[in-house]
Amino acid sequence: MAKRPPTIPDSELDVLKVLWDRGQATVREALETLRSAGRQWSYATVATLLDRLESKGLVTSDRRELAFIYKPVISNQEVRQKRVTNLVDKLYQGEPGLLVLHLLKSHPLDAEQAREVRSVLDQMAGEKARKKDK
Repeated sequence: MAKRPPTIPDSELDVLKVLWDRGQATVREALETLRSAGRQWSYATVATLLDRLESKGLVTSDRRELAFIYKPVISNQEVRQKRVTNLVDKLYQGEPGLLVLHLLKSHPLDAEQAREVRSVLDQMAGEKARKKDK
């Protein structure tokens, strides 16, 4: 049986975002960044979240200094991909088109984003037509 990828709760995601933005951080540095963003967590909470992320293999720590320095192992893009895949599977029965339709109907795009979406759809339609002609 294949091992399931680790889940990342929103609290752990908030800590990962700090590491992505900074590149690396100590517990104290992450705490300061989170507090400036409105989170009222304690030092122990942030330390626990970083430990959990490390035990899941999502961050590493350099323990040579007194204050451990944590670095992300997983990228922002990898987490987005996993979360969107999970969302499509759980809420849209594995049909990404249903998610796209929902988003387009409920969240207006600016003109540039709409052009990008049209371009992607045109490209997909062209590829599908070429495959059909073969």
